[in-house]
Amino acid sequence: MKIITALLASLFLSSCATIHFRSNQVVPVTFTGNPQHQKEVVIEGKRDFFWWGNDPDHAVVFVDEEVRNAGYPALSKAIIYEQKSPSDILISFLTFGIYMPRAWTIMGYTEANPALVQPKQN
Repeated sequence: MKIITALLASLFLSSCATIHFRSNQVVPVTFTGNPQHQKEVVIEGKRDFFWWGNDPDHAVVFVDEEVRNAGYPALSKAIIYEQKSPSDILISFLTFGIYMPRAWTIMGYTEANPALVQPKQN
């Protein structure tokens, strides 16, 4: 029993759920300001991880595609947060780490009255 507990503890402590934020350059996303961008926007999402963050070992979020799918033609002053909400922590605890949701938020500014981009059809 001690061996199983030690193995589970080492697996739980050594694994991680990582989200990589990338760009396909579909729409312009910058970390600098643009004087034409006056409207603040917030785009939120979530990725699911299983088995103490080992399946998948990482997830990829394409920031520019998320901006386009939200209907915006560009984003400036981009800020990206990855967070664990109290409910996500509780779910991970209650499932003993078998299910581990991770949320992310992209904040920034876009045109005040953009001609909305059509979201990509899945």
